[in-house]
Amino acid sequence: MDELEALRRENVALRDQVTQLIEQLARLNDRVAELLAVAQRKQRKAGAVVAAAPPAPPPVVEGEEQRAFEARPQAPQKPPAEPPSKKKAKPTGRKPLPSHLEAEEHELRPDACSSCGGAALDVADELLEEKLHVVKEHQRRRVVRRYTCRCRACGERTTLRSLPAPYERSKITCEWLAWLVYQKFWLLTPLDRIRRDLAERSIPLATSTLVTFIERAADLLSGVDGLHWARR
Repeated sequence: MDELEALRRENVALRDQVTQLIEQLARLNDRVAELLAVAQRKQRKAGAVVAAAPPAPPPVVEGEEQRAFEARPQAPQKPPAEPPSKKKAKPTGRKPLPSHLEAEEHELRPDACSSCGGAALDVADELLEEKLHVVKEHQRRRVVRRYTCRCRACGERTTLRSLPAPYERSKITCEWLAWLVYQKFWLLTPLDRIRRDLAERSIPLATSTLVTFIERAADLLSGVDGLHWARR
């Protein structure tokens, strides 16, 4: 029992020592923080004083040194910059259809005036349209030559409607667009292969143009597709 009491008293004394050391360490930390704050304030004040000091005046050069400085060799003049070479402008606009394709020509001439119904018509103008066309998987050109006639009775001009086309100012016929859709979605031929096959026949078409044709076909078939979805 005496040894146990001695150990307890020793333990209490050690705890008191540890508590005192912790308190002393806390006071030292507070003192260090105060000293750091004082040092930072002095450093800022010293920097402000240095920044406020006026710059030193430039050195004065006289006599031989000044004449030698003025007689120093000057730098050569910079040569004039050469104008940039003009890049060759890329062709823009719609490219004409290849002339080597066999043409399927149609001539449409009105038989009667659309205004008064008179049959005495004289040719007053000619409208020519060229579109890519396909017949039994062979590439063709469909050339539609439409004559605008003027009525002798009333003087009005009459022009027949052209053959059907998939959309306004299209470069292809309905049959050619159907052939493209059949090649891509039924035969599963990629557009780059279709483009390469057309290029081998000297029909240059960009991939973006073929993509535009597919988008046009999707727009035309959207009504039928919507009806199918509505009936499901």
